[in-house]
Amino acid sequence: MFFGVVSGIGFPTSDRYTNSLLELNYETPVFNLSGDETLTLSQETINTNNLLALKWKYRSLPRPSDQRPYWDWDIGYGIGSQGSGIIASIATVVIPSLSLRFRYDGISTTSNTSSFRIELASAANFSPNFMPTDTRFEELRSKGGILMQPFLDLNNNGLLDKDEEIYTKDLDLLLIINNKKFNSNYSDITSNGILIRLSPQLYRIDLDPSGYPLDWKPTQTAIAVEVVAGTYTKIAIPFVASYTVAGTLKDSQGNPISGAKVEAISTKTGDKIFSITNSSGVFYLEQLQQETYNLQVNDKAVEPAILKITPTTDTLSEINLKIR
Repeated sequence: MFFGVVSGIGFPTSDRYTNSLLELNYETPVFNLSGDETLTLSQETINTNNLLALKWKYRSLPRPSDQRPYWDWDIGYGIGSQGSGIIASIATVVIPSLSLRFRYDGISTTSNTSSFRIELASAANFSPNFMPTDTRFEELRSKGGILMQPFLDLNNNGLLDKDEEIYTKDLDLLLIINNKKFNSNYSDITSNGILIRLSPQLYRIDLDPSGYPLDWKPTQTAIAVEVVAGTYTKIAIPFVASYTVAGTLKDSQGNPISGAKVEAISTKTGDKIFSITNSSGVFYLEQLQQETYNLQVNDKAVEPAILKITPTTDTLSEINLKIR
């Protein structure tokens, strides 16, 4: 049983258009079906119109092939500025790449006219499904969003290749948008990335190290993104493997050297990563990349003189150094 509150991110909107959504979710077996059942109480506001809805939602057990549910149901009743009525939908995946949804709205936030729609779309499509009669169609004209694609860049080429994984874990820890912690409940997480609906303006996205995948780090930690009404801006965020090399520094007699500065200098960029040895001569060179480094201690030559990190190198490895 799960109880939780879901609310939208409070980003600024224009004076002519405001939108907010608050949901209260309670996961509990209602009909004891073999799947997930949730009772949801939601409050949606668009401009001066609002709609309070109570729904029962059900997701069946997932398909073994793609982990998508066979059936996705919801049925409930809404009361709002435009009146009241039944709200219901049912969706299924016709084939692995194609989804079919039947939707009936007896009431909506902006209309008291009942509507019935059939939506057919790619199950892998990152964009939401909008129909010309959908009450969200007007919202799309006023709002936009970001398709964020954090991925593990296995070959360090900065491009999202077919065999590379989209990283969708710990998003609430990873993403900070305009200095606000990200709320994953206000997004759509798909196999193509994280779709975040936002009002048109310029946003700053920061990546918090607490959400990094283990032994990986992003190539950049802050990004400026402009959201344009009616479109979704795609942002790829490559994560590259981060390597740590630990070891001991000793003199020619085999005694550990403390307080020495051990440096790894990139042969490609000249960037330096350093560590100071402790009383036992132990050092840690962290956040190394797949490349070749020159090693030195206190600006002097050391053996071995070269450190080469390749895709087959363990993310935590050991090297022992000796001053020449």
